[in-house]
Amino acid sequence: MPEQQIEINAPAEKVFNYVADISKHGEWGNPSQKLQVKQTSSGPIGQGATFESVGQQFGQQNDSVTITEYVPSQRVVYESQGKAGHIRHAFEITPAGSGVQLSKTFDVIKAGFPFVIFLPMAKAFILPGALSKDLQRIKAKLEG
Repeated sequence: MPEQQIEINAPAEKVFNYVADISKHGEWGNPSQKLQVKQTSSGPIGQGATFESVGQQFGQQNDSVTITEYVPSQRVVYESQGKAGHIRHAFEITPAGSGVQLSKTFDVIKAGFPFVIFLPMAKAFILPGALSKDLQRIKAKLEG
């Protein structure tokens, strides 16, 4: 399970609210994927909230997304399901200096085809860099 961290000079609540709002994923995700996410459940964002995402990676990807864990200002976990497979994403927020350390993990629960073929290489060489770039874009949004 690849994991990356970054320090962000912002309050934990601000960082958490930004990353927990899955509809903002297109703002900090890989720009080449042209990701668009909208909430499909009613009510506030929290455990059980659902979203639909559409993006470009190995063709068009249409995923359903559910927040499976929600601990305000500390941790949010969401799972996506689509052609790429069933993937768990997690953000962990801990105090650090005058702000927080934000950690992001990516865990493939069940890979879809053709992702399953590239998974070992992706875990070793691609995903760590992709996670790091996501965190850098989040930092820029929150500190900018």
